[in-house]
Amino acid sequence: MKKNIWNILVDALNWVVLMALISTGLILKFILPHGSGSMDAVGRGRGWSEKTVDVLCGLTRHEWGQIHLYVALAFLALIVAHVALHWNWVKAVTFGVPKRPRPLLQKIITVGIVILAILALAFPWLGKKESYTRREVQALRERSAP
Repeated sequence: MKKNIWNILVDALNWVVLMALISTGLILKFILPHGSGSMDAVGRGRGWSEKTVDVLCGLTRHEWGQIHLYVALAFLALIVAHVALHWNWVKAVTFGVPKRPRPLLQKIITVGIVILAILALAFPWLGKKESYTRREVQALRERSAP
């Protein structure tokens, strides 16, 4: 397949996936916000049968979150493909052309990209995970509020 066809295909898929990412994000934020019900809570404690679980198109907030995650991963893969298809342009703009090279800028940008990638991949494990009761979290937030 010609490179132009790949560009059109990747860019069109990027648009569709971006719209799906925005749509699922809006669903999670506004239609099924945190606290809209959990299937895990059903059957626990007093009054469990009266607790409600909100669903949209037959899916709970958790299931929409899973869709949002997979759509985000697809978007990431398509962005990588987009950059790969335009790599010559990226090199020319960032690092210069053979007649006017920019070796120092090339090294700075390369090191910056590597550092950002390492930080992004390490971020989930940098913080210490802790568990609190809802009452403890509320107390912590009240103490830190201005």
